[in-house]
Amino acid sequence: MRKFLHRLYEVGKTPVQSRSMNHSCYLSNIQTVREELGEDVWSELRKSAIGVIVKLKELQYIWSAKVVHHFLANQLAIESSHEIWSLIDSMPLRFSLYEFGEITGLNYDPFDKHDV
Repeated sequence: MRKFLHRLYEVGKTPVQSRSMNHSCYLSNIQTVREELGEDVWSELRKSAIGVIVKLKELQYIWSAKVVHHFLANQLAIESSHEIWSLIDSMPLRFSLYEFGEITGLNYDPFDKHDV
């Protein structure tokens, strides 16, 4: 077996999940919200802080909690705050802001701190 950085969690020792997303929330329900709001309000919502949800709906994004859990549970301990490395089938895999942007289609460019 090849040597990589240490795992963030030992095998079988990932933290117990004490909270979870609401599993009855589906992006497909957002179409109903869009129809009720109308295009003017929808357009303003898209530009707001929660516009990311609107964009995910428009991209027909599919979330896989099991894949994300496996990826996070097998993280490697690295010092970068802009990427995650994980072992998948004994191979290191990087997930950075670049991959996030490519997968979701969302903006991952730097932002002006005055906009926050």
